[in-house]
Amino acid sequence: MAEELLRLSGINKSFVGVRALQDVDLSIQRGRIHCLVGENGCGKSTLIKIIAGVYQRDSGSLTINGKDFAAAIQPIDAIRAGVQVIYQDFSLFPNLTVAENIALNEQLAEGRRLVNWRKVRNIAKDALAQIDVNIPLDVRVETVSVANKQLIAISKALRQNAQLIIMDEPTSALTEREIRALFSVIHKLQDRGIAFLFVSHKLNEVLEISETIIVMRNGKVVSSGDRQEYDNARLIF
Repeated sequence: MAEELLRLSGINKSFVGVRALQDVDLSIQRGRIHCLVGENGCGKSTLIKIIAGVYQRDSGSLTINGKDFAAAIQPIDAIRAGVQVIYQDFSLFPNLTVAENIALNEQLAEGRRLVNWRKVRNIAKDALAQIDVNIPLDVRVETVSVANKQLIAISKALRQNAQLIIMDEPTSALTEREIRALFSVIHKLQDRGIAFLFVSHKLNEVLEISETIIVMRNGKVVSSGDRQEYDNARLIF
């Protein structure tokens, strides 16, 4: 079995008395593609935000790379531990260029007072080369396709030492050709040991891309196991 990268045990979360998550257990293995499925309102988004440090759990334990985050985990802690979430809005700056979106955070983290624009372009070029895509570096992100925005977000995640990439409904606005290209990138990164948590309502895609399937219902994980254990009938919510 692959090495465990992340473990959640007994996670509970409530909002103003409404139970969003109840005793959730979850294990993510390094270099493995996991799919999280469930109807709207079942707790998927809340679970993702707890992993990312956006929400704090009420109880339960969270471990990343063997480190137990016994108290709270903040977004910067999750990022430093290798967790990257690509939301449906991609968290990109539309008025900045492709290169700026990929590289400026890195420049700021180094405490630079002046931007080295040549280095910005080189960082972005290298990041895109890691997933074998070619997107013009000097165009504004608002002008590129949804598929390319997603690839830019992945490239940005790689520059921040991503070990687990969580993708929230990543194919909802993609064509079939673009989905094939995305899946190819995911498999390339998997070969490098990067784990994925892929959230989707499209059951045919879940059955195609996943190696581990996790099913949520009413704030609970009701089933999890290897892809071979599931078919469409078992995934109907």
